[in-house]
Amino acid sequence: MNNWNTIRAFYKRHEAEIFNEPANEWGMPAYTWCDVPGMLSMTPIEEWLWADIRAANVVMYPQYPVGRFFVDFGNPVAKVAIECDGHAFHLDKAKDGERDAQLEVMGWRVYRITGSNCMPDFDDEAGELSDARKFIDAICDKHPIKRLTGKRGWVHFGQAGAEA
Repeated sequence: MNNWNTIRAFYKRHEAEIFNEPANEWGMPAYTWCDVPGMLSMTPIEEWLWADIRAANVVMYPQYPVGRFFVDFGNPVAKVAIECDGHAFHLDKAKDGERDAQLEVMGWRVYRITGSNCMPDFDDEAGELSDARKFIDAICDKHPIKRLTGKRGWVHFGQAGAEA
């Protein structure tokens, strides 16, 4: 269970760092939120999509607060959000549409992917990317959120010099 107040306060503390970088660069190490015990947990579909986001070297912050909402993954500099639509949580398409419209009024572009499309399905033999990875790559074609490789090395899970 996520602690929404803690998540909101965490991102507020890092807001200046995030907004001092371009949309395609981290304002803080990608896993800084891991250092706050119990702050953030992801559903399996969010974990699968997070793995593809990281593999694609895309700057997205998990459970990013936008107004009164939290988007599953957000890039506040580019104002791009990705929502993972699991079956149980997104049965009300009209409510999702209203929420997306409110986010768009705030300048955000929201992309939605179904939970079944988040499942890892990379084909090693054929070299075929997963549906989620293709989805992420298509978003990167429209928005400058893919990192410039090698610009900065972050400390990752306690290993100095490792790229996050």
